[in-house]
Amino acid sequence: MTRTIVSLVVAVITAILLPNAALAATSRAEARAAYDAKDYKSCALLYAQLSALPDAVRSDGYNAACCLALADNKDAAFDQLRESITHFYTRVPDVEQDPDFANLHSDPRWKQTLDLARQEEDRHLAGTDRALRHELFVRLNRDQEVRGRLNADSSNQALLSEMETIDHDNTTWLKTLIKERGWPGYKLVYKDGAQAAWLLAQHADLDPEFQAQVLQLLEKAVLEKDASPSHLAYLVDRVRTGRDEKQLYGTQFIKKDNQWVPAPIEDEAHVDERRKRIGLGTLAEYAEQIRASN
Repeated sequence: MTRTIVSLVVAVITAILLPNAALAATSRAEARAAYDAKDYKSCALLYAQLSALPDAVRSDGYNAACCLALADNKDAAFDQLRESITHFYTRVPDVEQDPDFANLHSDPRWKQTLDLARQEEDRHLAGTDRALRHELFVRLNRDQEVRGRLNADSSNQALLSEMETIDHDNTTWLKTLIKERGWPGYKLVYKDGAQAAWLLAQHADLDPEFQAQVLQLLEKAVLEKDASPSHLAYLVDRVRTGRDEKQLYGTQFIKKDNQWVPAPIEDEAHVDERRKRIGLGTLAEYAEQIRASN
């Protein structure tokens, strides 16, 4: 099952009751709670309803398929999984290795589903550098793994040191890559590879000059439709807060009085207008997601 990662960068409700991103986020949280409680029928229904919304994300349909498989509704699970693979790019290893699909493996339709996933993967990744994309994922996984351990033990100095070592190594590697090949955008490593590169740059806080360089490259890539405007917004805020300046989009949060709150925002009265222009929900919706995930 896909797990949503929130960066300093988840009761049965019908789709008609989900008019905005905040309620959709609440429904995802309820679906995740149903999954954790092993109430797979409710989990499947919630994710299926989310997957039918105009602003559905890949994980909604994929997670619905996971829950259907766990509920032993194989026919519906295969239908939902094939639909998700067809409409959203889905990495073949994710499907192959997901334990939620274990009871589907002996079904003849499993091989057909993997063949479809490979076919769609080849279509989406045509012209990209797959080896480079793989390396980005390896480094991203290392980044996320140490941060996951640190979230559970935030005062562990050994883990803090390990994270800094990983960040330094990733930054050095990314600097070399950019010098040789430019910013790894959609055309080079596809959307998920570009997202991995962006997150490595987000975590290059030990080298603020490099982050500022990446910011310029991202601005150009966004203009060329080779990078996400939201990634640019996150890095703008990251660079600004690193300089003790006010952020523009409210993407960076700090802990104050045991509560996660946005770092100071320039012209906060118009922050939602700026967020809307780059495809982000309101600051209130984002704050709710941040607090729910911590």
